[in-house]
Amino acid sequence: MNKKIFALIILVLLIVAALSACSKSNGSSNSESTDNTENKGYIVTGNGDLTVGFTKPSGFYDEPVELEFTCGVAGAQIYYTLDGTEPENTDTLYTEPLTLYDRSTEENLLSAQSGVSADGDYFPKGKVDKAHVIRAAAYLPDGTKGGISSATYWVGIDRQQKYGDVPVISIFTDSENLFDYEKGIYVLGKTHDEWLEAGGSKNIEGWRQVGNYSNKGREWERPVTVEYIEPDGNVGFVQNMGFRIMGGASRNSMQKSLRFTARKEYGEKSVQYELIPDNEKSDGSGVVEKYKSFILRNGGNDSDYCKIRDPLFQSLVSDRRVETMQFTPVVAYLDGEYWGMYTLAEDYNDNYVENNFGVDNNNVVIVKIGKIEDGNDADIELYNEMYDYITKNDMSVDANYQKACELLDMGSFMDYCAFNLYILNEDSIFDNNNWEMYRVRSADGSSSVSDGKWRMMVYDTDYSAGIYSQGRNFNTNNITDRVNGAVRSDEERKPADLLISLCKNEQFKKEFVLAMCDTRNVNFEVSHALTEKNKLAAVYEALVPDTFRRFGPGWVADNNPESHYAQKISELSQFISGRYRAFPALVQSAFSLSDSVNVTVKSSDSSKGSVTLNTALLDLSKDFNGAYFTEYDITLKAAAADGAKFVKWEYSGCAVSDENAAEITVSLNGDCTITAVFE
Repeated sequence: MNKKIFALIILVLLIVAALSACSKSNGSSNSESTDNTENKGYIVTGNGDLTVGFTKPSGFYDEPVELEFTCGVAGAQIYYTLDGTEPENTDTLYTEPLTLYDRSTEENLLSAQSGVSADGDYFPKGKVDKAHVIRAAAYLPDGTKGGISSATYWVGIDRQQKYGDVPVISIFTDSENLFDYEKGIYVLGKTHDEWLEAGGSKNIEGWRQVGNYSNKGREWERPVTVEYIEPDGNVGFVQNMGFRIMGGASRNSMQKSLRFTARKEYGEKSVQYELIPDNEKSDGSGVVEKYKSFILRNGGNDSDYCKIRDPLFQSLVSDRRVETMQFTPVVAYLDGEYWGMYTLAEDYNDNYVENNFGVDNNNVVIVKIGKIEDGNDADIELYNEMYDYITKNDMSVDANYQKACELLDMGSFMDYCAFNLYILNEDSIFDNNNWEMYRVRSADGSSSVSDGKWRMMVYDTDYSAGIYSQGRNFNTNNITDRVNGAVRSDEERKPADLLISLCKNEQFKKEFVLAMCDTRNVNFEVSHALTEKNKLAAVYEALVPDTFRRFGPGWVADNNPESHYAQKISELSQFISGRYRAFPALVQSAFSLSDSVNVTVKSSDSSKGSVTLNTALLDLSKDFNGAYFTEYDITLKAAAADGAKFVKWEYSGCAVSDENAAEITVSLNGDCTITAVFE
């Protein structure tokens, strides 16, 4: 073989080997896909052929860590940062291994930032926990830059003791994206000064004041890298995204809620990961494995109290005919500083509907508080059409009501209103706030929701359950005025008036009363609701006190956060128990009904079959007891398990349509007991 050809072959092989070594140091050769089974605990974006590898994966370490950077491309120099910013070739040049130690004794940096809240700043009294955030990139002599590798290292922090079985999220971003006077999304900043110059006042409540963090829209979205560490210490996913501040009044809080969105411009169009454990799709076709966006909620109105109202209440009605957000508690670190615990939740958008029902997201319309959230501006007329028809026509006329049923999913609307009334939500659809509904623009029958009807989406239920009255207002009648009276004529088209108009129809009124009874008797059955509350509180109570110490308020953080949290959980329990007792009388008063009667439903053997009461599947491992009204019949449906058979109904104190039929109508004339017999 010609010596020149032989030498050329050897040179090519050496170059290929070098590039391969560089790529293998990352475990992924490009930014477009990351195999989580091969993930080494750091993310690489950009030029995957010129990649920096880390000799240790992200995670928690008991002892100091010696970390080396590697890259197999000859002549490359590695530059790195330790503050979350993306490295440039003007940053620190890597020349020797880094020794990573416990940083928690270092001075607070981000936690010492001022101008975060119009109510004044709160600074933690001690040093917050800290991690090392490492970002590195390789450069060739000609200026070619490789992908950015990022990783997080906690040293000397006992993960299990601190956070138990809760995931940890590490957030990387340039601190200027958060705290810069002009472009920082976390501060009062320039927007606040301009607001004051235009006539704003510092003398009004802080949550009513305006700052940079009040701004919305894509122009106030900033680039961020998110690293999700599973409870077992493995890296779940790492991805470049955009993030912005979210929420209403809570934008003024020291710990702000955050929305994260995947976009192609950042690298990937979605997060393809089972972000929320056991999150079943709404259509029951499997687990959600793809998220366009997700949110980290600080608890909203409940942020200084229990922090569990919204996740608890949404979980209790997740089987009703409404969309609810699934959630998981997480602990967050921002550029290496402890940023408290959050509730990670789904985010409603057209992609949410696509991912949960398999419909084309381009055919989805979402209206939020009277404005188009997803869809075209002209789609607001679809909402206006529905609203105007129901509020401007006499719903007591059956033909009008049947037409209304083609525009609005009545079961969804009933369950939504019943739920908000039950929890005494004081910042809800009845206050023309925190309401959202969706429909497909063009009905094509491709899924259970592809019929062109509007359906309800539950979110932000924190201002409820006696939050500011120590749980003592459980007997408040918030129903009567919401179901009676005249529809107001205004241009805002407030959806609360839909309920007033629809309640003039006897069929709707009957089903709505039953929906309220089912919500109380099944979803908020007192022992069940308290048990679920206790499960959730057991997780949060281990994480919330340190969050209070980090963010305040001072009257909590500087005293006894554990005692404060226990007291607020006790007040929530008081409301749950009291509301359960008081609710039947409130429904009776609002609809001028007779006294409620008790319905007991049993099963001869709950392992051999199930029973559905109206629209609620019962847990008959124990007897069911619920309050209903003699004015309205109830329905029961038995379904035998595989290998079993439904035999009959046994009953007393009532009349049934057919004791041998699996589905029956039950007429109530007093307390009654009904047993489903299976064999």
